[in-house]
Amino acid sequence: MVVVEVTGIIVAGGRSSRMGQDKALLKFGGVTVLERIVAELEKVAGRVIVVTRDSQQYRALGLETTEDLYPGLGPLSGIHAGLSASKTEWGVVVACDMPFVQQEIFHALLAHATNWEATQEIANEKRKQQVQREQKTFCGKDLLPQSTQLELQAIIASVDGRIHPLLGLYHRSVLPSAEQCLRSGRLRLIDWLNSLNVRYEKAGEWPGASLDMWKQAVFNMNYPQDYQLIVKQLEGIQHVPSMQKTENRENLEK
Repeated sequence: MVVVEVTGIIVAGGRSSRMGQDKALLKFGGVTVLERIVAELEKVAGRVIVVTRDSQQYRALGLETTEDLYPGLGPLSGIHAGLSASKTEWGVVVACDMPFVQQEIFHALLAHATNWEATQEIANEKRKQQVQREQKTFCGKDLLPQSTQLELQAIIASVDGRIHPLLGLYHRSVLPSAEQCLRSGRLRLIDWLNSLNVRYEKAGEWPGASLDMWKQAVFNMNYPQDYQLIVKQLEGIQHVPSMQKTENRENLEK
């Protein structure tokens, strides 16, 4: 059975200018948003890294941090720094302002990567057997069949027709293209993703994670009223918000 090892990467290097304070340190029931996300990531990842502007920023929380290698260049820089610090092939990327992401979301992402890896393993074995047969037939001539299938580089959900690059699974093979974009100033996530082999899946069709779970997971806080609304709903033991922002996600702060 193929097992995909993964590193959890929380992108938390933004300035939170619209919130007026660090979004990652806002609390719900005495626990910061950052700690809530870390707790969920630890259920699927052996290591969790927080990407920040200052490695001392979250030292009091006892979390592992890494700094942007290209400071001030937005979310792409955060994804790049997290994957660069990772030692696994895959990294689950989450923005620091998504307080309602749950482990089921991560399991859904990993299920797709696991299925793809298993499919590749079977395909590789078939190619190997084909090579052995052809070598016997043609006395060792170099007739090695080459795979034409592009390597999968990212798995991202589409929720109500909108993609969410800051809640996805990324392979380390994206690092060269990310660095190239950062060096050339091409910082829009959607443009970068268009250069990769990405699998987009409609949320709600993923195993183990309902559409409602996805809608809650991609809810992000940008303004004080967003935070106040959540606190009031939680205090009233009401359902957590499932609304989504109308802003383009790649322009949001880290």
